[in-house]
Amino acid sequence: MTDSQLTAEVLLNLGFVDVGKWQPKGDSIAYDLDGADASASEVLLDAPNALYAFVRDDQVVYIGKTARSIRKRYVGYCRPGKTQATNQRCHRNIKAAIAEGTEIRIFVFTPITHLRYSDFEINLAAGLEDSLIREFDPPWNGKDRGHPISEDAEREEEEESKFGAPNVVAVADAPAEPRASGQAMATFSVVLGATYYEKGILNLGGAASEYLGKDGDPIRVRFSDGSQTVVSKINRTANRTGAVRVVGGNTQIARWFQENFSEGDTVRGSVVDPHTIELLAG
Repeated sequence: MTDSQLTAEVLLNLGFVDVGKWQPKGDSIAYDLDGADASASEVLLDAPNALYAFVRDDQVVYIGKTARSIRKRYVGYCRPGKTQATNQRCHRNIKAAIAEGTEIRIFVFTPITHLRYSDFEINLAAGLEDSLIREFDPPWNGKDRGHPISEDAEREEEEESKFGAPNVVAVADAPAEPRASGQAMATFSVVLGATYYEKGILNLGGAASEYLGKDGDPIRVRFSDGSQTVVSKINRTANRTGAVRVVGGNTQIARWFQENFSEGDTVRGSVVDPHTIELLAG
């Protein structure tokens, strides 16, 4: 593929989602989730092992990766520490573009896959990052001996743990507050047969599915005991009725089942919003 073909459309065809844009906020910047489905986009910001890109017009100007969530990663762009080379460079470039009246769009790629090698899950985002940066050669990624470099090469995560600003809140930075238990949109129960118990499968049934998003949308799986939230995906094709099956992160869900229940037990849960469910421990 030639350089002239490497436009933002290529990323969209790979599965990146246009979720929003950068905009000014006082003397700093913030992101605004103005994409086609802000509720679904907000869930994507919580997914770990994600890729993201900044796009000016149709040009991809930056590609990055985070092992944490994009929500946490973007704190560094809003309030960069003095020693954070990548954060400082992107913050400065975004502000300059905004001042010129140029829009900087935000694309995110949060692959929820079952790719495995033997018993090990494959991090698709990590595998794509170097290849995309090499082919797109984004001007904001910096250079090392004439070649664009990734964030890993600049050890940004270690710097952020020392100098990050955790209290920075962007326009759409705070996740929606969960509804109180009495305000659940719907409830459901899952009997932990052997396959469900061992593989973490979640079929939510027709009644609960009526309140959930469309096929392919992201979905948060929360746990009432405070265990780490799983970002998964809604599948409405696995069941002939179109009822929702949760696909992705099933190993983590199975581990939670096994830590809190026995095979044959019934797990109860609730639909918090169209992109969030909560499972009750005991």
